Amino acid sequence: MTDIAYRDTLPCGVPLDEIYAQVVDQTPPARPKHQAHCPHCRAALADLSEAWAPVAQLAAKPITAPSSLLESVLAKVRLISRDPWYGMITTDHGRTRVAARVVDAVVRLAAQEVPHVSIAFGRPRPDKDPATIADTAGESATNVGVAGSHVVIDVQIVIEMGPNIPTLADQVRRTVRTDIERFTGLTAAEVDVTVVDVLPRAAR
Repeated sequence: MTDIAYRDTLPCGVPLDEIYAQVVDQTPPARPKHQAHCPHCRAALADLSEAWAPVAQLAAKPITAPSSLLESVLAKVRLISRDPWYGMITTDHGRTRVAARVVDAVVRLAAQEVPHVSIAFGRPRPDKDPATIADTAGESATNVGVAGSHVVIDVQIVIEMGPNIPTLADQVRRTVRTDIERFTGLTAAEVDVTVVDVLPRAAR
């Protein structure tokens, strides 16, 4: 199908050709349970889906997609496999690489800007795997996947008793998405929020 080598894998160990096939051939995920919990797979899926969209639009018409367009998609795939821990912003003047740990730091700071919210530092995750943690030193309950210009974020928070949980989660999601795009130039494809604990109301 492509010249992507099987060794080209995401940080979670999933071969990139599985994600590529899912996008190009519109097949179901090869590992649905893993993908549902893996920010790396979901970030790659978002980035490749955006890159493939022009090809898919041309394919719906009675014309052949130019080889240059197909090659640009494959080039994006190769970039993802070359820099699996970096987001990439490409301009006419060059490329800017943003480390996953930078995105992780922005997520933590942004979430804590929301009143009544704190990050669930040191709390275990059900999918905890050293290969899926952006910053293993000073571990926090944030999990970041980067691929090309897209990021997928899973964040676990602790909230203060009182405010509506869905409303707070939406505030966290909006704040994180806004800060990621404003500070890094990357696109937050997903921001998943999990509330893992509640604290007593702060003294007034």
